[in-house]
Amino acid sequence: MAFQLKATESVSDGITRNVRHQIEKARKQLRENSKPHRRGASDNEAVHEVRKCFKRVRAALRLVRDELGDDVYREENCCFRDAARPLTAVRDAEVLVESVDRLAQRAAEGVEPGAFAKIRETLVRNQQAVTGRVLDKGNAFARVEEVAVRALARLTGWRIERTGWVALESGLRRVYRSGHRALAAASENPSVENLHEWRKQAMYLWHQLQLLEGVGSGGEKELVGRIHQLSTLLGEDHDLAVLRQTLGADPFVYGGHRVLKGVLAAIDLWRKELEGQAFALGREIYKDLPKVFTGRIEAWMNKPEAN
Repeated sequence: MAFQLKATESVSDGITRNVRHQIEKARKQLRENSKPHRRGASDNEAVHEVRKCFKRVRAALRLVRDELGDDVYREENCCFRDAARPLTAVRDAEVLVESVDRLAQRAAEGVEPGAFAKIRETLVRNQQAVTGRVLDKGNAFARVEEVAVRALARLTGWRIERTGWVALESGLRRVYRSGHRALAAASENPSVENLHEWRKQAMYLWHQLQLLEGVGSGGEKELVGRIHQLSTLLGEDHDLAVLRQTLGADPFVYGGHRVLKGVLAAIDLWRKELEGQAFALGREIYKDLPKVFTGRIEAWMNKPEAN
């Protein structure tokens, strides 16, 4: 089932239907992987899928924030944010291994022989330890399942009175404005934190436009794809930044400064490429004032789709 509103339903019905589906989808992943056993790829996939589901829910919340009211919005946003936190360490440990694998495929030149193998071996051991600690000892899946069940029960209390564009415009505008500001902050100071904040806002915008695709003319598909590409570029950059911080925090565990010198240089070079692409794309996506941007989306939603 696509993460989309339908033209034949009210905003209230569409938002709650999509949120309910994402929570149920997350619960299915949690139930199928809740019993301790030898951890494998299915557990990592479950962690990834649950976190993606909750990110979609938080994007939907932002879309109808004014309709729900600040109290309900803050309660629900914090609920899904905090529910995913126990799984973040597991996903982060997995991403470190994935980042090393991608780096090794493109950056063999100038890197000490065996450097990537040594780093990967250490990161895999860390991943296994973190996964066991969080999912088995911490019983994280069961804890997140409890939060999801309570969240489902609260859905019936959500009140979204208005329908159509008036119920959606302010939420979309707020997220676009936040991305606009995050781009400006990252341009002035491209720190890991600023780039990561920009990535989060781009992802919220991507998910919101996914929701609106179902009631639009189809003309926004290219824009949705470009925003997804932006969030991917910024996500890859963030993964490499975290890898660099991890290696730099305890270099001797990963082979020492001499071994890491070429690896860190390769990370820096790739990050420069990714950030260059992200800024070029981002300045195109965020070229409009927020009011102009939401006006474009409104026009797409009201334009009949061509046969």
